[in-house]
Amino acid sequence: MAVHRRWSVAAVALLAAAGLVACGSDDGGGSGSGDPNAAPATAGGPMGRFPGAKLVLSRWAGDPWTSGQKTAAGEWATATGGALDIDAVPYENLHDKQALTLTGAGGYDIIYVHPSWFGEFAKAGYLAPIDDYLGDANRNPSGFSADSYLPNVLAQGKYDGKQYCLPDFVSTTVLAYRKDVFEANGIPEPKTLDEVAAAAAQLNGKNGLAGMSIPGKRGGAVADIMGSLLTAQGNWWYDAQGKSTLDKAAAAKAVDFYAKVAKTAPSGVLNFHVDEAATAAAQGKAAMIISTTPSLQALEDPAKSTTAGKWGYVPLAFTADKPAGELIYWNWCIAEKSTNKDAAYSFLQWYTNGPQQAKVAVAAATAGATKDFYTNTEVAAKLPFLSAMNQALTTSNPQPSLATWPKAQDQIELAVQEAIEGKKTPDQAADAMGQAVTDALG
Repeated sequence: MAVHRRWSVAAVALLAAAGLVACGSDDGGGSGSGDPNAAPATAGGPMGRFPGAKLVLSRWAGDPWTSGQKTAAGEWATATGGALDIDAVPYENLHDKQALTLTGAGGYDIIYVHPSWFGEFAKAGYLAPIDDYLGDANRNPSGFSADSYLPNVLAQGKYDGKQYCLPDFVSTTVLAYRKDVFEANGIPEPKTLDEVAAAAAQLNGKNGLAGMSIPGKRGGAVADIMGSLLTAQGNWWYDAQGKSTLDKAAAAKAVDFYAKVAKTAPSGVLNFHVDEAATAAAQGKAAMIISTTPSLQALEDPAKSTTAGKWGYVPLAFTADKPAGELIYWNWCIAEKSTNKDAAYSFLQWYTNGPQQAKVAVAAATAGATKDFYTNTEVAAKLPFLSAMNQALTTSNPQPSLATWPKAQDQIELAVQEAIEGKKTPDQAADAMGQAVTDALG
């Protein structure tokens, strides 16, 4: 089970952090043909040779991530002699398709697992432990080990003392605001969420702009933002022992803010996931947006945005100079039923390392999970949100990964929706959240 942690993405703090010690375990042994210990054909290339191996990778569909991964899959195949097919499906269908496939005869070798169902899959035995792979110097490039990853991020892929997954897609939720609109209206950069709410109300309806674009659809992003709003008040859903620690006053304050700004959002906010929220902002329909950092890549993409170059980014904070956020990430895992575990690990290790993550970082607006990613000054200079993300993650909690969390998450997001619609007061929504968390934790 993942535990409550606080961490910083700031490079100095990360590189000074203690490494994570991998626990030994039986990973079920390597499977498939080939030589998993073969050195890379080129510097920085994937380890091993796997001629004839045919792997299937399951992930959510969406560019630039899917197209970038297809390119990486082709490079891996050329270097190793194997083949890697990508089965990309819409995010809202991903959990059910993965669960159905893994419950049956199998068919997936590599699985992209969201934290909200990682615990469920690990508990069910769908995933293969990888401690032995990480600890085997012959299967990794020289100097590469568990210590190459940010320890508190890598730890989120652990369950009952065993490491199951390698992380990437490191991100959080932040505020982006139109610098030109704020300047034209004499509004300074917002330092607190009270200032954000006031600016949203002031700007709503001016020159056809909504005050705020924000996800309102039940799909995970609403809970991510709520997690950041709780963390900004020094609170969280549960503790390291899996017991509820939710402060209903903090939850009510978070819901009150969410409902206020959502009422200044474009029409249809309850159907907005992160992509819809970002598209509305990118197309000049809102003066601000609160969303996940990967979705904000649309704001600076000239092919998607009419407002590129006009955005400023700040972390979420109820108190000035006390920013906070939720650590958002995804897990790359190997299916327990895979007959190509050696080849699957070769791809995971190579794809999650710093150089590969740097290739997609600028287009995807995500950060890597290895320490060397944060020493790449060229990449950092091209990510305008990175400073705000670093500040937010200085005080953070990871996305919940308890096996029972998906049910609680759905009820949390329903309570927020009902507050936006006026069906519940913030206090009533907080009570509903408290009950959902208690029911989920047992």
